[in-house]
Amino acid sequence: MLNYISYENNHQISMARKAKVKTLKCKKCGFSFEVNSQEDKDRRQKEWPFVAPMPDKDGNVTITQMATWKCDCGYTIRGSAGKTKGKFEGKSRKEQIADLLEKNEKFEIEIEANGMGAEKENLEKMLNFMIKKGMASGKIEDGFFIPN
Repeated sequence: MLNYISYENNHQISMARKAKVKTLKCKKCGFSFEVNSQEDKDRRQKEWPFVAPMPDKDGNVTITQMATWKCDCGYTIRGSAGKTKGKFEGKSRKEQIADLLEKNEKFEIEIEANGMGAEKENLEKMLNFMIKKGMASGKIEDGFFIPN
């Protein structure tokens, strides 16, 4: 990351910015330590992700890794251990099932359900519903979907 650009003898020189080091401080006794240091790893008790409810103007979602730390005085410090931004895209379950059916090949329902992160019974119910409504042509036999 560049902080500023300076010019010496009509040559452009980029000055690199020093990375920020976040410090945590106990409100009770004043003890402080840096995040991601050995002290942090020894004192960290619990972690959980906090996902921003709305993406920013570029469509990036911010995921903040929250954590609690235990101080020597007994006080519990709660705060951010780090942040990640990115676009998290993927196909919906309905699109994944449509892709499976477009291949027009026999497949094992349990294996495909695990690949989608769904339960076998739920995928089987969805396929039965799609067959009944005419959205898919085929049959379910012995845990396999067999297209017509």
